[in-house]
Amino acid sequence: MNRVLKKLGKTVISLILVWTLVLVGNSGITEKAYAATSISGVPQISNMTGDFFRGVDISSVLALENSGVKYKYLDGTGGDIFKILAGAGVNYVRIRIWNNPYDSVSPYKGYGGGNTDLYTAKVLGKRATDAGMKVFIDFHYSDFWTDPAKHYAPKAWANYNLKYKKDAVYNYTYDSLRELIDYGVNVQMVQIGNETNGSLCGVGGFADNVWDLSSGVADLMKQGCYAVNDINKKYGRNVLKVLHFTRLIADGEWYAEQVNKMGVDYDVFAASFYPMWDGTVENMTTVLTNIAKKYNKKVMVAETAYPYTFDDADGSMNSIYGTAAMNYSNYPVSISGQAQALYGVFNGIAQINSTLPGYGLGAFYWEPAWIGTDKSAWGTYGTGWASSTSEKYERLFSSTASEYSTTDQGSSWDNMTLFDKNGRATNALYVFNDIRGVKSVTTAGSSGN
Repeated sequence: MNRVLKKLGKTVISLILVWTLVLVGNSGITEKAYAATSISGVPQISNMTGDFFRGVDISSVLALENSGVKYKYLDGTGGDIFKILAGAGVNYVRIRIWNNPYDSVSPYKGYGGGNTDLYTAKVLGKRATDAGMKVFIDFHYSDFWTDPAKHYAPKAWANYNLKYKKDAVYNYTYDSLRELIDYGVNVQMVQIGNETNGSLCGVGGFADNVWDLSSGVADLMKQGCYAVNDINKKYGRNVLKVLHFTRLIADGEWYAEQVNKMGVDYDVFAASFYPMWDGTVENMTTVLTNIAKKYNKKVMVAETAYPYTFDDADGSMNSIYGTAAMNYSNYPVSISGQAQALYGVFNGIAQINSTLPGYGLGAFYWEPAWIGTDKSAWGTYGTGWASSTSEKYERLFSSTASEYSTTDQGSSWDNMTLFDKNGRATNALYVFNDIRGVKSVTTAGSSGN
């Protein structure tokens, strides 16, 4: 997600908490609180498949925890974030991977954004797997943020021509997935590039002004897909190959057509869809249905989010700072409105299954745990969206671009999280269970689990 750089609307249903005793193996009786009604205020959704993806991107979590952030259940009791997420109904996590998000000279300061390299993905992926979740790996094929405005190659590949980049993409994808799986990570989907609207790894789009994938982008996508195919053969798996685009309403069908023309063999067409920037859920559903039907591809939303406040928790500029930063205001800016927006996206994807059963896979909320931290942690732990060394990476490829930063920055997302500034889960987190009418775990209970 890289905009980082730049009506049920009446009253929320009152909460009724019922204390239930749960027998836990041979360890005795543990007390846990379960919500007897919809905590978030949204109703159940029909047309969801049994394995409908109710996902979140948690890429920055390790950096936040290393800086001292503690996460809490709805009632304020502390717990492991993966248990909190699982108890709220999350069944999938997405984790981005940058090749080497660190400065090339001592003290090798991280670029920020969680410094999410392969090691981070292994740690987070294993924790998610142990919590019973599936894992969606998002390869940027870069050392820092990528989106349609910037797709710089990793430092180590800076002087590679297309032939060498193709080999590098294949090898990096294959070797990284092998390492993740051998580590015990339950990888079930792989994203070949992030928001690849015409660009990837320093090829196409912003680099050569060719946006239809024909100047090498499709070739790189193919190499990533070949690597996933070979991993599937090696491990006897069915890991899905995902392509990811943004500007869904304006460009989604066009990019699906270009990928088809170029003969890229993939499984899932994924989109970024942010209700405050991209349009209506109805339009989202229409476009994704058209793509699924015409090209026989599963579809999903890989990134979505919505603000619950305009307040800035850490003193660093947010991506959404007021109505001027929103193209659309179809939901209130509140916890209730945030829950409605997430419900709308889930419902819009689920309704694809009413005409094309099994084609609407689900959606992922982007960085729901990326709360603000103390300023001292921004550069030290990479808890902000960029550090003071990030522009040095950019200068390897551009003398004028200013997408990154020369100073340490904080979270630009702290008003769109599903945890408050103190790390406590908000009511909106429980949309993930409420859309299927399932009770949520809202406390660590007397055992502190």
